[in-house]
Order: sequence, then structure tokens, then C-alpha cells
Amino acid sequence: MTAALLSVLAVFLLLPLQALAAGSIDLNQDVSLTISYQDGNTPLVGAEFEIFLVATVDEYGELTTTKDFAQFHVNIRGKDDEAWRTLASTLEGYVLRDDISPTDSGKTNDKGLISFPTAGKSLKAGLYFVLGYRHTQNGFRYDPTPFMVMLPGLDKENNIWVYDVAVNAKFDSSQIPDNPDDHIIDRKVLKVWADDGHEKDRPKEVIVQLLRDGKVYDTVTLNAANNWRYTWTGLNDRYTWTIVEKELEGYTVEVTRDGITFVVTNSYNEEIPDEPTPTTPTTPDKPTTPTKPTLPQTGQLWWPVPVLIAAGLLFVVIGLVRRRGTTDEK
Repeated sequence: MTAALLSVLAVFLLLPLQALAAGSIDLNQDVSLTISYQDGNTPLVGAEFEIFLVATVDEYGELTTTKDFAQFHVNIRGKDDEAWRTLASTLEGYVLRDDISPTDSGKTNDKGLISFPTAGKSLKAGLYFVLGYRHTQNGFRYDPTPFMVMLPGLDKENNIWVYDVAVNAKFDSSQIPDNPDDHIIDRKVLKVWADDGHEKDRPKEVIVQLLRDGKVYDTVTLNAANNWRYTWTGLNDRYTWTIVEKELEGYTVEVTRDGITFVVTNSYNEEIPDEPTPTTPTTPDKPTTPTKPTLPQTGQLWWPVPVLIAAGLLFVVIGLVRRRGTTDEK
């Protein structure tokens, strides 16, 4: 009986973890992303989108930041949808300012759809940042909201990975004014510190850059003297305006927008272990045009399951062997 159990255990331990972990990601399977861009029933045609691989993922769901994004002090392990929206808003400024090359790019077709990878391209499994550019159509302009998407995404309800993900892109829209050059706007920036107990480590100043259509337009220094805030006035609304903070060692940065105000939050980096289990972002609303997609949800780590089972069997065998030895001695 003991010999039989040992044989079963040996076979079990020799099996690949992926065979025992049905929930692991198949890195050999192709991934894809389809974006639907529509204003109601009107497809937005010829709108440009780019996608950027922010982090690769292994079969167990762990993320590793790519070289292009490792330099930025951001948190790529979102806890909820709001955290993923904040990450996308933060990365937008860095991607535009540093002119980071996209992993893939394309324009929506006559149905308002764009699918990645485009012809001749391929995509790795991982966490992607999706950036769209201002689009004008029928007297309106559309500014798509940047977002994060995990490829593959996780269908939490059925607990399966979905390798062909489809989403609806969200946007802000407004009517194009008759005289765009006469339409003047303001933009504000507010610095917030999340560093309770570490105020003494706070730098005396930080540098914030205002981007006009992705290019540095102005640079300001924020400090206690100006109450960590600044207002730009007389900006032409013909352009898109974005905020980015110059990299600050020892702090994680988040950029959110509230109306005309960009809020830049710096959180003090405590010495804590890296989290082994990142969650995956929930993408924008699923579309009605493409085939029915399943959206990525929170990921789970499956690799410990077979290891724990194997360990349990090993302890059972050890117990039987010891019991057998005790019986023989008697």
C-alpha cells in the first residue's frame, strides 16, 4: 500500500503545473483587443488609438513592468476600477511627454471599430495602456478617456481567461465653437501629499509640466510658498492640455482630473514587500457591435493549489511509512 501511494505521488509531482492548474494563463495563446467607438448609434470613423504594453504577465498572473515604463513611479497593481482609471490618467502625461513608441496603433473603421493586433503585428499577454486622440466629426469633437486593459482578461463569473477582449471606449464630447481660437480656458494644478508621519522627508518643491497636444508648453515649480498650486489662464481650447509631474524619488505619483483642476498626489513609499497577486483592470463598458466579449476582472493565483495538494500527499505517505515502521518493530 505504501509503495502504491509513493508511485501515485511521484507521478503527481512530475506533472506540469499548468496541467494541474486549469486557471493559469496560456502564454502560447494569441491575445487580441477590439475597441468600439460610437456616439450612440453613430460610429466614430477614423479615430486614432494607440496601445502600450506596460507590464508583461506570467502564467500565474504576476506582472513585470516593461523597460519603457519601469522608470515611472506608479502603482501598476490596481485594487479596484478607480485605481486603474487613475493609473491611466497618470500614464497619459508620461507617454505623451516622452513620446513613447506604441506597441500597436490604428484607426477605427466605418463601423467605429479598431482591432489589435493590426496586420503584421502581434501582442504579448500583459497589462496595456490605451490612448486615443481627439477626433472631430459632424461638428463635434471627441476626447477619448485613456484606460487600462488586461490581455487576457478574466471572466470572473465563469473563472476563465478570455483571450479576445472587446470594449467600448468612453469619451468627452463637445460642439466645436464657431471661432475656436477665441475660446479661452484655464487649467489648474494642485499638489496633494499622502505622507503622514513622513512630512520631514517631503521635498521642498516639485516640478510640474503642462503639455499642449503632448508637447511641453510650460513648466512650473510648486512649493509651500505658492501653497502647492498653480493656475494657467488664457489657454486656447483648440488644443488638448495635460499635466505631468517630473519623476520624484521615494514617492508614487497619481494624477486625476476634477473639472479644470489636475490633482497630483504623491504617496510616500513605505518599505513593504511586493504584492504577489495583482488584480486585473475592468475595462470600459462592453460593446454591442463585436461578438459578445467577457470583460477582465480580478485575477487569482492558481499555482499554489497543486503544490499544496502534493505536500498533503507527501505528509500522508510519510505518516503511513512511520506507522508501518512502528508496526514492524512490534
